Amino acid sequence: MKKVYLIGAGPGDPELITLKAIRALQESEAVLYDHLINPEILRHCSDKAEFIFVGKSKGDHTLPQDEINKLIVELTSRHNTVSRLKGGDPYIFGRGGEEFEFVLNHGLDCEVIPGITSASGASTSCNIPLTHRDYASEVIFITGHKKKEGDYAGFSSLDLKRKTYVLYMAVSAVGDIMKEIMKNPENKKIPVAVVEKATLKNERVVTGLVENISDLILEKNIQPPALIILGEVVNFHDRIAGIKEKMKLRL
Repeated sequence: MKKVYLIGAGPGDPELITLKAIRALQESEAVLYDHLINPEILRHCSDKAEFIFVGKSKGDHTLPQDEINKLIVELTSRHNTVSRLKGGDPYIFGRGGEEFEFVLNHGLDCEVIPGITSASGASTSCNIPLTHRDYASEVIFITGHKKKEGDYAGFSSLDLKRKTYVLYMAVSAVGDIMKEIMKNPENKKIPVAVVEKATLKNERVVTGLVENISDLILEKNIQPPALIILGEVVNFHDRIAGIKEKMKLRL
């Protein structure tokens, strides 16, 4: 029977992909991948595999989502095993649910292989625990990319006390988002971290507050892909940085 895999490639570091994902890539005859995929991951694929780039970034979609869905199915007409490789986890802002349903509705076998989502990879890489008994007992993932441009009103009602919010795809709209969050004056001093190119060698972390993070992002020229983490857990990053500095002095 024809088989389709929806594979999470993880947050960027090629060593963070799962063994199960590697096995699926090795047996795949066609691989569709996007612009967030580390090229080193493609080395796990068969030399005979057909590679199709379907990358999507803000304002630059190689293929619309509907066309990607159709292409996945069309490829099974000439290949027994097809993989859709995407950054992070397919089911966390990866549109994996849409692709899974489309493939099943065309009578094909489909398996989703999870990946380390960007929130987990970024927070761990820069020493910001998403949960911590001193700071947060809840974690909420939110997309900063809205279907309607400028539709950020929902951010004004966020309760940031003892919670961690992770904003995906939000850097380009950070100014509008932070303005909404600051409609609650208590939120102005909440710590924020922006992690650019998480888990990679050129990863950058900028920390600030809700009231000034937009200016810091512009000043440091932070570019996507980047993740925004809001909450008191960001203070842990600075604590660890201080401890590491002391260790250097002792050495």
